[in-house]
Amino acid sequence: MRYTRFMRTAAIGAACAVIGTGAGIAGSSAATSSKSSGKAASTSNHPGPPGGPFRLAGGPPVHSEAVVPNKARDGFITVTTDAGSVKSVSNDQLTITEGTKTLTYKDATITIPSDATVYRNGAKASLSDLEAGDHVMVSRSSEGTSVDAFDAQHQPRPHPGMRRPG
Repeated sequence: MRYTRFMRTAAIGAACAVIGTGAGIAGSSAATSSKSSGKAASTSNHPGPPGGPFRLAGGPPVHSEAVVPNKARDGFITVTTDAGSVKSVSNDQLTITEGTKTLTYKDATITIPSDATVYRNGAKASLSDLEAGDHVMVSRSSEGTSVDAFDAQHQPRPHPGMRRPG
């Protein structure tokens, strides 16, 4: 169940990346001149590199905001997602280092509400169960907060075609 939520959040990020990629392609197509070589025309049908849109960007997002339908499907909400490694936990404050194994984007301190759903290694947990070095994904919206953490031995395998950051 937690892996499903993790994959749903990753899918939302993927959808945003695909939309952005499509807009970029449309913009670049509109900007091309009427003179095109046969070579360019023959590569336009190429489906792109394996791994989908994250491969083009270097890996899954470490921070994103997406507008998605709400649970009732009668409106929209904004979901903010932060991913990285747990740096520290203090009371309701979770500090994570966003980035990959070799590249740091930033440290982010997030206040986790007491009613947040927290899982570690696929099992229900509390915020205090998280340990420094755990891989974590925090998703926040007006409908709630979800924290999914995995230690190095229990990280879920990436979806086929996706690669782990780092």
